[in-house]
Parts: sequence; structure tokens; C-alpha cells
Amino acid sequence: METKTTFNEIFELLKNKKVYFFDLDGTLYLEDLLFEGILNLINKLKSLDKKIFFLSNNSSISTKEYLLKLEKLGLDINIENIILSTHPTIQYLKKKKVKKIYLLGTKSLQSEFIEEGFEITDKDPEIVVLGFDKELTYEKLVKVSYFLQDNLPYIATHPDKVCPTRKGYIPDAGAIISLLYEATGKKPKIFGKPNKEMLLFKLRELKISPKDAVIVGDRLYTDIRMGKEAGVTTICVFSGETSREMIEKSEIKPDIVLNKATDLIKILK
Repeated sequence: METKTTFNEIFELLKNKKVYFFDLDGTLYLEDLLFEGILNLINKLKSLDKKIFFLSNNSSISTKEYLLKLEKLGLDINIENIILSTHPTIQYLKKKKVKKIYLLGTKSLQSEFIEEGFEITDKDPEIVVLGFDKELTYEKLVKVSYFLQDNLPYIATHPDKVCPTRKGYIPDAGAIISLLYEATGKKPKIFGKPNKEMLLFKLRELKISPKDAVIVGDRLYTDIRMGKEAGVTTICVFSGETSREMIEKSEIKPDIVLNKATDLIKILK
């Protein structure tokens, strides 16, 4: 599909959409700073009776802590409105009947896996699970390197290379994956964005066609690629990682390009 650029073109493409999926980091906020006008945007979509979901690959905190964070930012949502890369990862482990895991992740992430019935251990784990570990230590990397060299199964919540902050970018799970690849030659199976199931499982649950849904995000290789592969209308914003130059050079082209998510307010009027 050719990229839509004018407000009228974008309105025609969006006017009958039923579901809006929003990336979080870099799209709606940076760290604990909600972008100006986001609450107005969410209220506008609610007034139009649109279904809204918030997606993040960021697995450094649990779903419960994500809910608390979003509520603190002023978003009136339920935990069911949050979709994290952690969720399909946990579903996969349960389907495989895995119990003992070595989790490269924060204490917050560990708490979610423990609540879901997993044992986190460095003694004969069945699989290595890599998340966005902001509490990463060299000792953890050494343990994972040994496990991977022993050919232990290896999965990761998401592939994001960097995470945006107010000061700039910091290494995310994808950077840790790259480091471990250089050390071991091993790559993990990945469950978060751009895996299209992050969107499709919810659309199946809602009995809504992908053509009636929209994904708004700031990364071409996760948000936009996922939307394209799922058959969902894609909107790329420039408030996070992606620049116009990156879009021009990329094979992944969004359907719509906006400076920021709140530009939708003017369009949907």
C-alpha cells in the first residue's frame, strides 16, 4: 500500500477502524514522561467507541507493574488492555510443559514467572529465557554462555536493540542477544514484536478482522513489520527511534507516517 500523507487520505483509511494498538516506549511516553496530548487522544478514541490496547516488548517489569505505571501516568485502563512480550513467552513455556527455567531478567520479571508457576534456577534448568535485564551482571552472562554452549534451548521475549530514555538510547534485549551470539554463536527463538501473534491472538479473541485494526509505533523492525505481517494498518511516528531517513532507506514501509501519535486527534475530528 502506498504511504498516506495528507490528513484527508489518512482519515479515509482510518475512519472505519475498530481497534487501535499502541506501542508504549517512544510512542506514548519516554520513561515516566507522558507525551503532551496523549490523554486527549485516548479519550477521543474512547468517545468514538474504539477498542484500545497497549503493547510493549519491554519485559523489564511485570504486567502488574506496567498497569501501575500507566495508571500513574493518568491512563484509565485495565490489565486486560496491556499486551507484553512476556505473555506469548509464558504461553509457549506452558504449552511445552516447561517448569525449570534460567531467566535473564529483573526481579520484577522474575516475580511474574514465579506467579505463573515456573521455578527460576541455575541448577539444571530446562531452558534459558532472555528478557530485558536492567539488572544484568557479568556473572549472569557467564552462566547463560555456559548453558548455551551445552545446547540448552534458548528463547527471548523480544529483539529490540535499544530502549529510548530522556537522555538517549540504552541497550535492550536485542543488544544482549547480540552479545551472547558473539560469545556462543547461538540465537534465540523470539516471541514479542515483530511476531504477528502479538496482534492476531487478540483480534481472534475479539472476532475482528486485521483490516479493521491499526498499530501505532515508532520502530520499523518491530511495530511496523509486525503490523504488515499481520495485515493491520500501520502508523509510524517520529517520537521515538525512527526517522524519515530510516523509512526512506528501509524495505519496511508504514501505511501512514505522522510526527507524533497525537496528530491523530486532528485527523479523527
